[in-house]
Amino acid sequence: MKGKAKEDGASALKKGLSVLSCFSWQKSRRTLTEIARELNLPLSTAARLTRALEEEGFLERDKKNKLFSLGFQCYLLGAIAKKTGELRTMALPYMEDLRKKFNETVNLYVREGDSRVCLEQVESTLNLKRSAKLGDRFPLWAGASGRCFLAFMAEEEVYRILDEAESLTPNTILDRKVVLEKNSELRRRGYSLSFSEREQGVSSVAVPIFDASPQPAACMTLSGPTARFTEEMIRELIPALKRTCLELSLRLGAEHRSVSFLETDV
Repeated sequence: MKGKAKEDGASALKKGLSVLSCFSWQKSRRTLTEIARELNLPLSTAARLTRALEEEGFLERDKKNKLFSLGFQCYLLGAIAKKTGELRTMALPYMEDLRKKFNETVNLYVREGDSRVCLEQVESTLNLKRSAKLGDRFPLWAGASGRCFLAFMAEEEVYRILDEAESLTPNTILDRKVVLEKNSELRRRGYSLSFSEREQGVSSVAVPIFDASPQPAACMTLSGPTARFTEEMIRELIPALKRTCLELSLRLGAEHRSVSFLETDV
């Protein structure tokens, strides 16, 4: 029964997505009959699907002529996809340059709810390296990358996230006072360091990336085995990563004065 329910759910999802795919530049508005005919669905099934999509904001229906069009949720998802797509394209050459210079894995993360999601990655060419899969999700409360987002959130929101946090390694920082101090340090210095906070034996340096809004649009991180993250290497890495994220921020529309803390001499 469980397998059948799962199959039915996947089938309904595919049908719902098929309804959305009926719309195009040439056919931006459609009647219920047109949708049913194009997808070879019974009218009752098409009505049920369009009603569910309308309730969730993926379709809108004109009250006068009854024509369906794509709803605001589709616009919102499209805007997010456009933004993240542009960010990936823009960031990739910088990521490749950083990998070439330091030969450690470079990751680009965006925030999604209480998680950070790997949007792009350029891996180290060394056998021993730290890597993630595109789309992998990680908590905001563990590691330098998460702190790039946590540091710009309201204090009560930070507390809420910490209330649900758990220790992943002996170095995971969960003490509220220490977390707030680390957040303040990042806002002042423009970068964050992590030594085995989320994954034992892995160190990382992360810097936020901004657009025109006051919240980080993303962050860029270099990470790898702690043994290779020497003081000398980190001293060289920090200004290079900050310069990269400052340039990306300005290209994304951030005002220079709002991201001046990313200047390498700060």
